[in-house]
Amino acid sequence: MIEFHTVMTNLLMPPLAPLLGLLLAFFLRFSPEGSLLGRFALPLAVISFAVLWISATPAFSSWLGKRLGDAPDLAGVSPEAVVILGGGRYRDGETGSERLSATSLERVLWAAQQAPKKLPILVSGGRVYRDERAAESQLMEALLEDKLSRTVSWRDDCSRTTAENAVNSAGILRGADVKSIVLVTHWWHMPRAAAVFNDAGLQVQPLSVGSAAELLPRAQGGVLRRVPSAAALLRTQTYWRELLGQAWYRFRPLPPIRKC
Repeated sequence: MIEFHTVMTNLLMPPLAPLLGLLLAFFLRFSPEGSLLGRFALPLAVISFAVLWISATPAFSSWLGKRLGDAPDLAGVSPEAVVILGGGRYRDGETGSERLSATSLERVLWAAQQAPKKLPILVSGGRVYRDERAAESQLMEALLEDKLSRTVSWRDDCSRTTAENAVNSAGILRGADVKSIVLVTHWWHMPRAAAVFNDAGLQVQPLSVGSAAELLPRAQGGVLRRVPSAAALLRTQTYWRELLGQAWYRFRPLPPIRKC
């Protein structure tokens, strides 16, 4: 199911969507001369190429990132716990060894440095794919306790999505009579994450990793703003996925607590 969800999401985003447009234009080019489908080939190719080019420019990725909005910051909330959301892992397919991705590492380190030291910590993240060994929360717990001298009070080992992060964490914290949290995730993920955690019944004080001010690195100013790059395309894909996720969550009910 997760694999199907990933494929369908990629169909709506660059680079796959415009590449499929170019492929379709190539096949339409061989339609009978003068046919309606044949006349669509060149416009479709031009549009697909333009979408791919624009999507890979720092100027567009910066503009798209600003469309994500801000997470609501509930003034006056006295948080009772810290919740850190996992952001993926790296896995060696030959040896099976696993470690936290750069995104997950940034979140854990940010929480260890910036979150109130007196608050208990919940780490949230399970096994997204079947061949993964440890839950992501276990990898985060090991880093926090073994390297950063921070005790983890609770683990959500089962969630695979942000919505499952929210309902599973709320279920765990409800048993500890915790109603308000400091939520740690990246700034581009925070609007969607904070909204779904609020829907799950937790008051959220956002503690975002980074900010939208990072959108356009100084090395990509001037004319380089409009020159395609792999880094800009990756950012575009990240922000576009978040916008799709925000729209999807707006019309979907919360899932049940996931057991594993």
